[in-house]
This record gives sequence, structure tokens and C-alpha cells, in this order.
Amino acid sequence: MLNRDRDIVTPFLDPGEQLRAAAPVTLAPGIPHPPAELLTARTPGALEQRLDRPFRLLRRAYGVVDPVGAAVGAVEDRVIDAVPDAVWHGEGMAGGWPSDAGRFVARMHDEGAHGTGTLAVTDRRVLVTVDRSRLWQLLGEQHALHWQLPRHAVALHRNPTGVLQRGRVDLRFADRSWAAVTTPLPAAADELARAAA
Repeated sequence: MLNRDRDIVTPFLDPGEQLRAAAPVTLAPGIPHPPAELLTARTPGALEQRLDRPFRLLRRAYGVVDPVGAAVGAVEDRVIDAVPDAVWHGEGMAGGWPSDAGRFVARMHDEGAHGTGTLAVTDRRVLVTVDRSRLWQLLGEQHALHWQLPRHAVALHRNPTGVLQRGRVDLRFADRSWAAVTTPLPAAADELARAAA
């Protein structure tokens, strides 16, 4: 466990709770995006609203300056979006949206998490913290506790899959659903799985 990951999670530990492992994670490819009705609608801040118009104008200007490049890019995006990630990377989730896994994935897309966070295993629970700061904020990272379950409600199973998912860990829930996350380092995935055993 890196000191940075320990420092991120430590403020969210209860008195006497022991941190066993922590690592940055991303939802594995192959997990579909949750339906819009499962996500909390987020109102963009004042700065986001002010920046939206100039960025839209820049995109339109790029289409005028390089119409072929813009058209090719649009076609590439449509082709990539037409083929589900599960075709390229295998299944990343099982159990459907009403399951524990579905609720976990929806939560990982909620409130600016964008499918990433720091997964931690303690002697009592499994939790995820996320950085809620915006790109333009100069105060640095602003981590918050985003999701948690008691240790007995979720198991972590190491599942290195293919070349791109060497750091894959499957979170298996009590209702037999599961969702996969990946870590940048396979050793971190090993540590998470051992800590949860």
C-alpha cells in the first residue's frame, strides 16, 4: 500500500478501525454505463456553465477548420460506442441494476466519481473514497467517503484478465452479483484480495 493511498483513507476510519489495504481503482471495462434514472442529476457550477459555451464554440470551429478530421473523429466515436466494452474486454458485472453490484456501479458513477476512487479494506468494512475537487480548484484534492459495506457483505476475488486487466479484482456481493474494478498495479490488486480474505 502506498503512503498516498493510506493518507487518503485514514481520515475516514472509525476510532480503533485498522486499515489493511488501499489502492486507486477504476471500474473495469466491460461494465455498461448505468441508466440515467439510477444516477443523481448534477447541476453544473457557475464556472462550468460559463466555460460550456466557449468549449462548444471551439468544437464547432474545429469542424470548420478541419471538417474531414472532425467527420472521421465523429465516425470513430460512433463505431467505438456501437460495440459494447464487454465485447472487447469480457464481462465486467453480473446481477443487473437492482443487485448490489448494480447499485455499486451506479454509485461509482454518481456525484462526480466518474468510475474511479480509492478502494480500501479495513478490519470492519470495504469502502471507497473519491476526489470531489474540480479541475480548476487550486486547493488540491478533496476526498470524501463515497461508498461502504461491512466486510461480511462483500468478498474480493483476484481475477487478472487479459493484458489490459492484470490488476483486476472482482467484488462479489452477498446476493451473488459481482462487479470488477482494476488497479494500475497488479501487486495492489493482490494486496486488496489478501486483505479481504
